[in-house]
Amino acid sequence: MREEDADRDTENPLSPTASAPLEATLRLFFLDHIISEMRGNAPETRRVLAKFNLKSGKSQNPYSTYPLKAYAAFFEEAARVLDRPFLGLELGQNFRLWEIGPVYPLLATAPTLREALAVFLRFQASWQSHTTSSVHQEFGETRYGYAINDMEIWPRVQDAENSTAGLCALIRQLFSERWSPVEICFEHDITGREDTLKRYFRCPVQGNSAANIIVIRDADLDRPMQAWVNSNAPARAIVEMHLFDLMRPPEDAFRPVPERLSQLVDQRLGRESVDLETLADILGIAPRTLRRQLSTFGTSFSEILNRERLRKAEMLLSTGSIKLSQLAAHLGYANQSAFSRAYREWTGESPVAALRRARQFIGKANTPEAGNKSAAP
Repeated sequence: MREEDADRDTENPLSPTASAPLEATLRLFFLDHIISEMRGNAPETRRVLAKFNLKSGKSQNPYSTYPLKAYAAFFEEAARVLDRPFLGLELGQNFRLWEIGPVYPLLATAPTLREALAVFLRFQASWQSHTTSSVHQEFGETRYGYAINDMEIWPRVQDAENSTAGLCALIRQLFSERWSPVEICFEHDITGREDTLKRYFRCPVQGNSAANIIVIRDADLDRPMQAWVNSNAPARAIVEMHLFDLMRPPEDAFRPVPERLSQLVDQRLGRESVDLETLADILGIAPRTLRRQLSTFGTSFSEILNRERLRKAEMLLSTGSIKLSQLAAHLGYANQSAFSRAYREWTGESPVAALRRARQFIGKANTPEAGNKSAAP
């Protein structure tokens, strides 16, 4: 299992960019969906975020690491503060394939569910260290296990239910929304939680297990997938977006100001504040001067922001899987209605229509008839 060698922040053990060499860590983007549920200025919310050295909004570098022990504790406390005892389950069942980053096209184009899960497990060690993933096959079924090795990281109910529900959601997107596992096992006691868990997983659920386990029929694992996401266009879009996160070009002071500003907007959109004053400060230019320089190029901050919003909206809509409410929040809109109005002004159609068209295109691309036509001379 690969350990991260990122720069350490010895002054703050909860720094997202730092961890001791042998400390269990996970990638920071796993915290984004929890933090987004804690929006608002309630004193308790601010206190919890400050306690765990976290800020409201998405992480600037989603591939940096965060202590796994702090993550599990933060997840438990967030569920308590929000008074949502099934917070992990709720967030897990809303997991979407595109959120998994560059691994998305590898899963989406796997010939079988078994091979897709093999890819998922291969990358899990790079997302989260000090974690054991097991695969055991017998009697026509395969048991996929997940457990954090450090028993001092406890309780971890929210993490366990989030991880298992997220994997189930991933399988349903790749395979069929009607799919259900044979059985689910959790390492924690599920007394008083059985009914809610059974309702989501649609199968028997057990507690006090040695690990968190999802049992899948071999017939399901080995059946060829009719993956609705098996299209090159959305796959390329997702890879491009996340590889840019990993390999951002250095800031070039000699490039025109509109290009530099566009790059900053693209990097921060959906992660950090995107306003003229903040970006002007990063560029080392007074806001008034920045407005004037943009004007000399025949553009403006709002024009650049909207152009980047449209580009990212079209890219994510092309996947056919994103929820419009998620997309609106990602692009910095107060609500879905505001985003829909803006998208219609940009393109002349609603985002609902664009999303429907993407799904139809992907569905046609995955039909046997389409495959036969593409193979024809």
